[in-house]
Amino acid sequence: MSTDSNLIRPSLVMETSWEVCNKVGGIYTVLSSRAASMVKAYGKDNVLFVGPYLKETRQTGFTHSSGNADKELSRLVGLPVYLGQWNVPGEPNAVLVDYAPLYEEKSTLYYEMWEHYGIRGEIGYGDYDESCIFAVAAAMVMKAYRLTKKKNYNVLSIFNEWTTGMGLLWLKLHDPGISTVFITHATSVGRSIAGNGKNLYAYMPGYNGDQMSRELGVEAKHTIEKRAAHEADAFGTVSEVTGRECTQLLERQPDAILENGFEPLLVPGPAKRSVQRKVARERLLSIARTLYGAELFDDTLIVMTSGRFEYRNKGLDLFVESLRALAEEGEKLPKDIVALIAVPAWVKEPRRDLIYGIDTGERFTLRMSSPYLTHRLNDEDTNPLTLRLKALSRLWGHNVFPLFLPAYLDGKDGVLNLTYYETLPGIDLTVFPSYYEPWGYTPLESIAFGIPTITSDKAGFGEWTMSRISGNDISDGILVIPREDDNFTESTIRIKDTIIRYSGLNQRERKVPEEKATALSSEADWGHFFKHYEFAFDTALKKDKK
Repeated sequence: MSTDSNLIRPSLVMETSWEVCNKVGGIYTVLSSRAASMVKAYGKDNVLFVGPYLKETRQTGFTHSSGNADKELSRLVGLPVYLGQWNVPGEPNAVLVDYAPLYEEKSTLYYEMWEHYGIRGEIGYGDYDESCIFAVAAAMVMKAYRLTKKKNYNVLSIFNEWTTGMGLLWLKLHDPGISTVFITHATSVGRSIAGNGKNLYAYMPGYNGDQMSRELGVEAKHTIEKRAAHEADAFGTVSEVTGRECTQLLERQPDAILENGFEPLLVPGPAKRSVQRKVARERLLSIARTLYGAELFDDTLIVMTSGRFEYRNKGLDLFVESLRALAEEGEKLPKDIVALIAVPAWVKEPRRDLIYGIDTGERFTLRMSSPYLTHRLNDEDTNPLTLRLKALSRLWGHNVFPLFLPAYLDGKDGVLNLTYYETLPGIDLTVFPSYYEPWGYTPLESIAFGIPTITSDKAGFGEWTMSRISGNDISDGILVIPREDDNFTESTIRIKDTIIRYSGLNQRERKVPEEKATALSSEADWGHFFKHYEFAFDTALKKDKK
């Protein structure tokens, strides 16, 4: 932690995100792993996370406190709230707010946003309304919670992503004494440019965020994001990569680069990890054997990619093409390769034939239909990943065995039934060749578990890696490949060659890159990165509010 006596320390830090006690993406990992550092710096009673109360889904790691504290805060907020604890390292206080009743005031809230900030809420679509209503509800909680504390000076609120931007804008109008920090993890326009197959990097200096938001249909989201970035007392983003994007598309240069650290306490000790490795490998190999009707030896190389389902942005397209290139090598491969693609999609149900085969232990000698799928999907005929795997199906099941597991790894997916961190120890090598990746937690998680990884220079974490090591070879524990708008084929070959080379290493030879991976991860924990947040907090608290 910082010991700079010139920094102003907040007396109360409140933070909101759609992913507080709600695991749906990478921001959950950011907040849940950073919580311990915040509690250590400011004390448990002075840190509060505000998340959505979700009636129809299961909250992640939230324990509701007993007592009547809910009633008083609910009265102050004017909405039902639930006080409790987020069960992550640091065990911070959390409030979940039931934002549904606030829909009745949507027209009034949207008029206020138009009147003061020029935001046209009526053109929002998809998750726009739900995000904005929750964001305002979270801001109401922050205003009310402040009143319950004796120290009402140097109060700080943090808002993450465009999804909470309207809350920041509301708070600036209704409680301007609270200092605000806005963090964008990915700009809505940048993500849309990349996701729509346009060249993001070659043309970046020529893009205008406002014009592109209209062209791509994300004007409402972009307007909130841009206004929140400009109205915030301090503005931050997660990497130099996204910092350049924000400067161009949001027209504000970030005050701070808030790199995402990792909490070492989340990594089990060597003995436990060894047990987890055995269990995970046995389960994954059993799934592959059952689906493909093939004999796979215990030394099969298991590689994995994971993350949000963004086919191009997350490099899923490149990963599959690398598997194609591997399969075409045929007998030249030193080992069979099982490739786990753990990316949540629109799941219909776990495959019953697969579950039967695993549970009975019956050894099938014929491959099943669509052997690359562990679950049935609602959109198998249109999903770009399943379509490509199907088109290449003649290649699978000889030396290369893709497994598309489209469910969240929460231990209850119905097939693997292991959490992500229980699965990770069973993996030999990970591949995250993202085209658009503001930070990239998945490669950081991988090396924290001692698993070498392939990432890209368009990921914030990849760029940070190259500031520490060359990243030119997997022997360093991390290979950072260049991802440009026109080098797809070259990247495919680079990944394919690296996997072949790594599969040929024995256990002793793998020890070196594994140890280097672990060593680098120790430079990327919150103990090193939290000081950047302290700087952002100081910047916000020192800003003249007049």
